[in-house]
Amino acid sequence: MGTDIAGGVESRPHGPGTPWHLADVDLSALPRHYDAFGLLFGVRNYAGFAPVAPGRGLPDDASPELRGLQPGDGEHDHTWVSWAELARIDWDARAPRVDDRIHEYRLTGEGLLAGGKAAHHGADWRAAAGDHADPRGSSYPEGTEWRAGDRIWRVERLTNGHVLRDDPELRALLDTMRDLAGRYGGENVRLTVWFDS
Repeated sequence: MGTDIAGGVESRPHGPGTPWHLADVDLSALPRHYDAFGLLFGVRNYAGFAPVAPGRGLPDDASPELRGLQPGDGEHDHTWVSWAELARIDWDARAPRVDDRIHEYRLTGEGLLAGGKAAHHGADWRAAAGDHADPRGSSYPEGTEWRAGDRIWRVERLTNGHVLRDDPELRALLDTMRDLAGRYGGENVRLTVWFDS
């Protein structure tokens, strides 16, 4: 079973001490993107990022409209992050450790073509790595590599910037939050989320 994100962007147009209001921003467009979940909130953090805002809970002053978005009791990992915190992310910073998932590539005439990253790669990887190989990338030094024909599996460490390159919907959400922060201030715009597995 996978994990999905829900929640909303809130703003305080009149500043600290005034009520939060749910902005007209649709989070349903956000895909199931575990690297973004891991970097921002520490959820499904296979890449080993130092999360920005893990486990803070639902804010006590959450807007009634945001509270009304919660469908039931199955959600978990409620948390929030302000635009001011998001604006301080160093997108060039590398994760503190290598990715738990081994990255797969295909060698083509134009170079390496990314094929994905996963914890299990099947019989081809097992034949290249050995029957007793550990499928967790974090079990190996960065740069460890296996080859079979035109396929390459590699242990890698991601940068924070990988998240934005792989998730245009998240980039669009952050652009919207930046615009709101330009009007109301970075501490008066926040993303409040929860997850469903």
